[in-house]
Order: sequence, then C-alpha cells, then structure tokens
Amino acid sequence: MEKLTPLAQNYVDRFTTELALLPGHQNPATAQLRTDGLNAFADLDFPNHRIEEWRFTNLNALTKGVANDADAIDGTAISGPEFETPYAMIFVNGRFDAGTSQISALPAGVHLSSLAAELDAGNTDLISNKATEQSLVALNTAFMEDGFVLTVDAGVILDRPLQIKFLATAATDRPARHMRNVVRIGAGAQVTLLEEHISEGTLSYFANPQTSITLASGSQLQHFKYQNESINAFHLALTECEVADDATYENFSLSTGAKLSRNELATTIVGSGAKSILNGAYLMRGKQHCDTTTLTRHTVPKNDSEQVYKGVLDDEARGIFQGKIQISKDAQQVGGDQLSKALLLSDRATVACKPELEIYADDVKCSHGATSGELDEDALFYLQSRGIDEKSARKILIDAFLADVIEEISDDAVKTYFSDIATEWLDRV
Repeated sequence: MEKLTPLAQNYVDRFTTELALLPGHQNPATAQLRTDGLNAFADLDFPNHRIEEWRFTNLNALTKGVANDADAIDGTAISGPEFETPYAMIFVNGRFDAGTSQISALPAGVHLSSLAAELDAGNTDLISNKATEQSLVALNTAFMEDGFVLTVDAGVILDRPLQIKFLATAATDRPARHMRNVVRIGAGAQVTLLEEHISEGTLSYFANPQTSITLASGSQLQHFKYQNESINAFHLALTECEVADDATYENFSLSTGAKLSRNELATTIVGSGAKSILNGAYLMRGKQHCDTTTLTRHTVPKNDSEQVYKGVLDDEARGIFQGKIQISKDAQQVGGDQLSKALLLSDRATVACKPELEIYADDVKCSHGATSGELDEDALFYLQSRGIDEKSARKILIDAFLADVIEEISDDAVKTYFSDIATEWLDRV
C-alpha cells in the first residue's frame, strides 16, 4: 500500500477514538457501516491528479493539513442579504441547532429530521453503502456527524422554500464537517429547497457534504445551493440524484466563497418523461479555485437534460468546468444540452473546460460548448462614450453576462436573492 497523505493518515489514526463520539455509535450496523467507509478510504486516500476527474484540482493544500495558520488568507466574506422563509433548519459547526431552526410549522406530509437523530435511532438504511466507490464518500461515511433527512409524502406541495443553512462560526476548534443529507420526494410532490453553506470570518476548515436525492414519479424538486464558505476553507461537495419518470430536478448552484471548492453533481435519469436542469454561476477573485463537475446519465428513452454554467474570474482566480452527458444504448429519443461560459476580468485569471458527450444510442439530439474571454472592449467603449464611468460600465457588462443564467431560476424569491448576492459581489469589482 502506498503511503497515505498526512491528512488521510490522521483520519485513519483517530478513527477508533472518534467512533465512540459519533452518532449511532452504539448501533452495530452503524459502526460496521463506518468501519467499511474507513477501510475504503484508507485504500483510496484523497483524490489526486492521476484520477481523470480530478486532474484540474489539486488537493495538496488540504491534505497537508487544514488548520495551518501560516497558510491563512486575509479576506472578507460576502455578508449578503438574508433569505426569508417560514421553514428553516440550521446547523452550526456541523450540528443541528434546534434553537435557531424553524421547522415546527412544516405542513403534514413533510418530514424533516437530523441525520444524527436518525443514526442514534438505528435508521442506517438511510445510507446506501457506496463507500468503496469514491474516497470522499467513503470518508464521509466513516465520519458523518449530522445533516438533514427530508422525506415528502406523495402529492404534497410545499408552499414556501425550505432553507437548510450550514453555518461555520469561530466558536469551535473542529477543523472538519462531514455532513450527510438524504432527500426523498414522493410521487407528484413539489418542493423548493435552498441549501446554504456560510462562514463567519476567515476560518480554516474542511467541509465534505454529501447529498443523496431520490425523486419519485411525477415529482418536482427545485434545489438551489449557495456556497459562501470562508476564504480559507475547503468545500468538496457531491450531490447524487435519481430522477424517475415524469419527474423534474432543477439545480442551481451559486458559488462565491472558499479557498478551494468543488461542486460535483451526478444525476441519473431512470424514467421516461423526466428532466434534469443543472445551472449555476461562480464568482471568484483573489486566488480562489472553483471546480464544477457534472455527470448526467440517461438510462432509458424519452427524457431530457440541460445545463448552463457561467463564471466570472478576477485577479488570479481559477475556474474549472467538467461536464459529461452519458447516454446508454437503450436511451433513444433523448435530448441533452450543455454550455459553459467564463468571463476573465484579469489576464492572470484562468479557466479550464472539459465538456463531454458519451453517446451509445443513435436517435438523440445533443450539444455541448464552452467559451471564455474578456469583456467586450467595444461595448465598454460605447458605454463610456455615453457618460458612464469605466467601473460602472464594467459592472453593467458583467451583470448582463450573468443575468440570463440567473433568470432561469424558477423560484422568484430565490432568483431575487441570488441576484442581490451577485450584485454585492460585483460592487467589489
């Protein structure tokens, strides 16, 4: 066996001690699930550039140690506006905070609980044992401490968005959060979910959230995510979603935070008439690194997927987009479209794009594309010639670049919220 990276070895060395402190430790099935995860992670270690899907994102800064004050970066996080909704579940430093949450008013048929409570109750069947497939999933399985479990009964329509907020504060010495989330939407149900990862100050920590979503026949999930972790944090997230017949999964991810972030989405369409919509925007400056990786699998005929991601990169920021649409030989009459665009505000900013189509069927309609470039000098000159100062003109053009993808957000309240966040980020350009 190859020598493990320092952080991986640290996890292996302290697993036995940590096990007795984690939720569900008294349940043999949970303990075995965690042990299987640890063993798989010890075999795999953290992903590195030799793995094709990770060749653009180097985790050395993480695996050599998270809480290294010498590597701290000065910076002020975007405070942003507050999202208003009567339904909110709050996690502070990786643990459910009942005192600040508002979940008692949820309507009948919407069941929301913390993963820690479910594991303590012995409900390990919520966690599928895929620990051997990916190292970060395996690590999460071994050390998962909390998260949200959302189950919505068939036919239920939630009238307002449900907010799930993961908040990191200075009142902790814990350098990692391994959150595990489970979402199950019943047939014909409709839910809007806003998932937020927010940090106060410039904390150095590692967030490893893993989310599993299942959409039953005819259901709809609007899943919006805002990532504004500390400028010294590492955020490595995976969301897996299975979409049944006539169901719709809409995901929009907005990223402005973290020293290094990766938002990975794996969607499997298993029913005809289903639709997957993956859109997003990332706004990076300084030396931030943001990786968006998607995989959409079409496994049956007559369904559609689409995805559009836009990035704005300033200073020495780096953006990554890797998107793959995979169509099996039985998935005839399928449509799949994919587009990535990046706007570089500095000659030191960089972007790497890798769009892919992997098609084994012959009756499909697919497209993919990727572009990157600077602000249009002619448009900039035109605005300035009309009496608009250069800074304002730049903001107008950047806002126009982002506007069409934000406009695709189906929930008006979330659309306004994300638009306000983007405006605040642009005020610093």
